[in-house]
Amino acid sequence: MSATPNNTRRVGILRRALRLNSARVALGITVLIAVLAVFGGALAPHDPLAQDTSAVLQGPSGRHWLGTDYLGRDVLSRLMAGSGRSIVGALEAVGIGLALGVLPGLASLWLGRVYEWVSLRIVDAFMTLPYVVFAVAVTGFFGNSLIAAMTAVGVLIAPLYFRVTRAAALGLTRTQYVEAAELYGASRRRILRRHLWSKILPTIAVTTAQALAAALLIVSSLAFLGLGVQPPLPTWGELLSSDLDYLSQQPWAPLVPGLLIMLVAGALNALADAVRDAGSAGAPGTLAVDQAAEAQAEDGQSAETVPAADPVLRVAGLRVSVHGGRAEAVHGVSFEVGRGEIVGLVGESGSGKTLTCRSVTGLLAPGCARSGGSVELLGGADTEPVDLTALDRAGWNAVRGPRIGIVFQDPASYLNPSIPVGRQLVEALRAHTELSKAQARARALELFGSVGLREPETVYAQYPHELSGGMAQRVLIAIAISGDPELLIADEATSALDVLVQAEVLDLLRSLVRERGLALLLVTHDLGVVAELCDRVLVFDAGRIVEQGSAAQVVGAPAHPRTKRLLDAALVWQPGFEDVHSELIGAAS
Repeated sequence: MSATPNNTRRVGILRRALRLNSARVALGITVLIAVLAVFGGALAPHDPLAQDTSAVLQGPSGRHWLGTDYLGRDVLSRLMAGSGRSIVGALEAVGIGLALGVLPGLASLWLGRVYEWVSLRIVDAFMTLPYVVFAVAVTGFFGNSLIAAMTAVGVLIAPLYFRVTRAAALGLTRTQYVEAAELYGASRRRILRRHLWSKILPTIAVTTAQALAAALLIVSSLAFLGLGVQPPLPTWGELLSSDLDYLSQQPWAPLVPGLLIMLVAGALNALADAVRDAGSAGAPGTLAVDQAAEAQAEDGQSAETVPAADPVLRVAGLRVSVHGGRAEAVHGVSFEVGRGEIVGLVGESGSGKTLTCRSVTGLLAPGCARSGGSVELLGGADTEPVDLTALDRAGWNAVRGPRIGIVFQDPASYLNPSIPVGRQLVEALRAHTELSKAQARARALELFGSVGLREPETVYAQYPHELSGGMAQRVLIAIAISGDPELLIADEATSALDVLVQAEVLDLLRSLVRERGLALLLVTHDLGVVAELCDRVLVFDAGRIVEQGSAAQVVGAPAHPRTKRLLDAALVWQPGFEDVHSELIGAAS
């Protein structure tokens, strides 16, 4: 059985890390200490608690390789036996930090602004506390035990995990494939389990290695101060402290436990650095979610709204503010899209067309908000009208997928690279239906065939990186129509494809509208695509609709200067060929 890309990537990271000599040495030291922690007491040459008053403070010898302490106990045996307690103490602290930090860090992304604000303030407060002082206070209150000391350290490690986990998950939740999972209604639990957890784990693992090193130093420092120590059981910090009491007689004695503590901490940090660097070198880049550039202009009247026959979507007076309401990027936009109609939103980057589209789908980026107007998904014979501006998450889950399908510009970014595309389509199907896995698989194969994918069985088992751009776009279209939506929104769905594949995708979209009676809202900057596909065109400029009409009218006889400039930019002159303008007019007609 072949390894998945996720597992292959993890193996690749480990292999790249272990190419470094420092990583191999660090791993060897870590394994050795792990063996000592488990079997140190059994492997010790002498009983670590046995006292011999006739051999007090002796130097290294064949019988006692590291000498004896002030009670005649063998120092090497005590170091070996103390390894387990020292390492276990660090593990306890890190385990408590993991439990208290990771899940709250993930929860802060989804439990609302109040929880987020309160949790961040609590984390900030705990991050200001010094580890040792806090541990002293806790052990003074609950008693001088190892559990109390490690609980105190774990509580102060938790903010580190909270911050790291939150930052890693926040970056992933802004990726397109997570956004796509939300669009077809996947629950937060499923998104976390299927799309986020495996990608957060490497970051948590590196943080854990660094936290273990820090916790070991803290545990040893506390034991040095007599906290969490239960004599006569040895720990590394306790050995260091007892050796200092007889420094004048054995000046070399503190070197061994001190060097051992630093060696283990250094090895863990080196291993964490190697794994992190290897992961950074081999990780594929992720694309951030595009945020539409805003355009400010004096408020004015948009082009007159053209009513649609049998409207499916109605947008009236839509306004979108940016920068927390300090500026407005969309100014009173109004339009309708009818059943079986293809309407194109066309304009330059920053003209407001993508912000308008994202307002319709409820996917405005942080800092952007609808500040006015209405967006309605109108009901057909067996559906009710829905005010899209009043939906909560549960409401959007009932609309996105079953009633609104969305196709994006870069399909590879909206498909999880670590999950076969067939399973991603099955996930979308089962999010809104009660199909069994077998039924969902059969339906997925049927959908793959309906969007023109040859050999659906083969495609079902493939990963996104194994598909061409056109195939990946067809997979995304299959996911978008899997819920039999009334409205399909295509946001620059062909701009990342070459000309031939673009034509195939346009033909597919046209056939879907004709066969399924969909309403299609197409967002593009390409007037050639508009002329080829659209029934009506809305031209955006500075957050307003400045011209609208049939494709033949807008392309053949543009009335607004902005439309003329867009048309001029679409013209291609080549020696021996006619002006493409005539071809655009012919396509629109």
